Parts: sequence; C-alpha cells; structure tokens
Amino acid sequence: MELTDRQKIGHLLRRFGFGASVWEMEEFVPLGVRGTIDRLLNFEETDIGDPMQFAFIYGEEAQPGGYRFRLWWALQMVATKNPLREKLALFWHDHFAVNEEDVEHGLAMLDYLERLRRNPAGKFGEILKKMSWSPAVMRQLNVEMISRAVPNENFARELLELYTLGEGNGYSERDIKELSKALTGWSHMDVYWRMGKTNDERLRYMRQHDTPPVFFIQAPEVNIPGKKSVLGKQVETGDEVLDMLAHHPQTARYICTKLWEWFAYKNPEKSVIERLAKRFIATDGDIKLVLKVMAEMDEFYGEKSYRRLVKNPVDYVVGICRSQNAGPRLLKEFESTANYDQPMKEDVVAGCGAVVYTLSQCGMNLFLPETVAGWDWFDGWITTNTLLERRRFTGAHTWYPVDQEGKPREWHPDIPVKFVINEIRKRSPKSEDELVNAFCMVYDCLLSAEQQSVLAQHFKKTGAMINLSKDREFGWSCTVALQILGSAPEFQLC
Repeated sequence: MELTDRQKIGHLLRRFGFGASVWEMEEFVPLGVRGTIDRLLNFEETDIGDPMQFAFIYGEEAQPGGYRFRLWWALQMVATKNPLREKLALFWHDHFAVNEEDVEHGLAMLDYLERLRRNPAGKFGEILKKMSWSPAVMRQLNVEMISRAVPNENFARELLELYTLGEGNGYSERDIKELSKALTGWSHMDVYWRMGKTNDERLRYMRQHDTPPVFFIQAPEVNIPGKKSVLGKQVETGDEVLDMLAHHPQTARYICTKLWEWFAYKNPEKSVIERLAKRFIATDGDIKLVLKVMAEMDEFYGEKSYRRLVKNPVDYVVGICRSQNAGPRLLKEFESTANYDQPMKEDVVAGCGAVVYTLSQCGMNLFLPETVAGWDWFDGWITTNTLLERRRFTGAHTWYPVDQEGKPREWHPDIPVKFVINEIRKRSPKSEDELVNAFCMVYDCLLSAEQQSVLAQHFKKTGAMINLSKDREFGWSCTVALQILGSAPEFQLC
C-alpha cells in the first residue's frame, strides 16, 4: 500500500505519540514527513509542573507515595508537546519493569521515573547504566548490598535475560555466576528518613539542600577482586560488565526487536532487525538514530503496520484525552509559578486521577507492571473486562455540574467536549454520514461501513443534526457516540 504524506504523518503521531489529534495534525502536516520525524525525535526535555506538588496536601501531612507521582506523569502525557519522550519512557518502564508494591518507597519510584524520562532517546549504554543503578530496580530485585559474601545471581540473571541479551540468548549459568561476582560492591542507600520528623520536613530538607532521598553507591571494599570471565571476555567490575553488554551484538538485536515491536508490529522480519541493529552498533547504541532509521523504512508504513497495532491502555486513554485537547482543561487551575511545596489544586489532581484510574482498569497500572518482564503486549491488552472499561471512558473533566435553586442539577459540556463539538461544526456536516466522518476525524479513526452506519443511526436517533448548534444536546450525543466508538474493533488499533 502507498500512503500519502498526510497518512504517514498521522501514522508517526500514533506510533511516536498518543494519536493523531486534529490539533497535532494541524501543527505537523506543514512540516512534511521528514520535518515531522525530526520534530518528534528532537524533543525538549521540559516538564509541566513539579511532581512534588502532588505529594503536598492542603491541611494534611505530605504523602510522597508512588501513586501521587503517577498523577504527575499522567499530566505530562496528556498535556505534553513532546509525546515521544513519554512514549519512550513508557517503553523503558516496561523494559526495566519495577512494581511499587515490591519497592515500597514512593520517592525511589519518583527517582525511577525521572531516570526513565531523562534522555530516553540517548545511548543505550547510558540508559542501561542509570537504570541498573536505580535504587527502585535494585529493591525490585531484592538487592540491599551485593557483597563478596553474597553475590546476587538473580540481579545478574535479569541483567542478561531482561535488560540486554534476552532470555536464552548465548549465555550460560557460569556467565551468570561470574557476572554476579563482578557486581559485588553495588548497593543503594535510603537517607530520606533522616531528613526530618515529618514528610513535610523531609521533603523540604531534600529540596532545600539538593539531597536525593535514595541513591546508588559502590563499595570497592566488598567487591570480589580480580578478573571474571563473562561471555568469553575478561571483566573486573560491574561498570565493565554494563559496557560490554551494551555493546554486545545480541543486545543490539534484542533491543531493536523490542523497539520495533513497540512502535511498529510484532514478529519483524530478520532484514528489518539487521538494518536497525546495524545502526545501533554503528552509533554506539544511539536510540534516537535507531528510531530515525525506523521512521524512514518502508516496512514501518506497510500493511502489517498501518493501523494494525493494538493500542495499549495509554495509547487508548491518553489518545482520547489528546483528541479532545484535554491538556488546557487539566491545566485550567494549574499555577505554573507555584513553589514545589504548594499543593496541586484538587481540580488538577482529580483530572489526572481519572486518567490513572482508567489506565489501571484497562490493564496498565503505571508503576505496577504484571511481572519483572513487564506487561503482556499486543492482543494481551484486550480482554472482555478491559474492553468494557475502554468503552466506559469518555475523557477527563468533560462535563461540569450547574446547580440552580429549585431546579434539578444540570450538566454542561466542559472544555474537552466543547473542543470536539466545535471541531465537528467547523466541518459543516450536512447529513448524519458527514457528521460521522467529522466525528471520526476528531477521534482519529477509520471505520468500516457497518460501524459508520451504527454511528449514523445513533446521531439520527438523538437528533444530532437538529441539535448541532446546541452545546448540551449535541455534546451529549457525541459523548454517547464515543462509547459506541469504543466498541468498534477499528478504534482499538493505531
């Protein structure tokens, strides 16, 4: 199949972001395909707000639990102008999977999140190092201190199986034992509880004195000295092991396969992976340059890829929010100049909470992956229960109540719903079929004739054409239509 430039740009926004919303298409189409690739890959590492604001609470002691920082991440995903940064961070979250219930330390989870989001398109060796040194990763793998008395073979095994070579790819039990010896001396320290008597005191101390609550340490005194033979090479320290693994040809193939499957389609052809791995090796594992090659390959835009990948829950939920241009609504009561210890407004917390809650119900609870190997991809995202939860989600902060004395409470469309209905009105539909086309353009979906007919019947039944100029009536018709769209097989694909 031969895609137009506009179709290719939409495909890039779905795969390197969270959907091709009309406002993003307006921004990217003038750049062309190559300009879109460059713009997506050369993202800015700017944040919206301070995660610590979600930990502070009006009238209560601060709660720096990991669930608070998930809310902040949801805000970034919905409102960011740099979607690839968050999409890559989510990929690395799955790759270096950590479960908050095992870590039992909210600030270690925040440190982990910051490591995921800090230059996620950099060189793999640097990413591997900063994630292997993550106190959250070490706590996940039951590492307190890897000493010469107790080498940690579990950590060594996961380093090979999950993070670099892939399970069963060219290593032996002896390699694992030798690798575990090289890692001796690694540990992490938790100093948060020494910074004050309350969470408020500790968090303020941490920020005022620029002191990390948890950090990685190396203790040469308990390292097993001397050379160790790993994968046929002589290494002495954990750092040497990481460097060797980052530059191993099998690591290039393994990481490139996972990247392709995350961004394109499963079971890629050998020729595809060889081309990506070649660039990986030639660029010292530069993820951005690997993705650039990916985005320029014909296979990336082929029939196996175009609108064929099952949306993960973040693609689905965040995609709906971004289709509704919900970012401005989530930020409506956001104070950009607020101090880190000024609690985030409840309105912002509630909107982000709706996103995080729905993600959990749809099977992708951030900070709580199913196993240390991450989530089950592709068709694993869809079950009877998760499909029902997808259908129920129609956005965050989409309607607001209006109370009038002596009258029943009324619900009025909020900014996201108004955005949808105004975008449809811009296209001046003259029939239910044209209305369906405009509706599907807003929600970035190509439907079969049968599914289009179902939506057209809904709009006819609810008098949508008659009520096109009435915000409440037409807005409600569009909200219910989104639930119907949520049942369409095509809407589960990107």
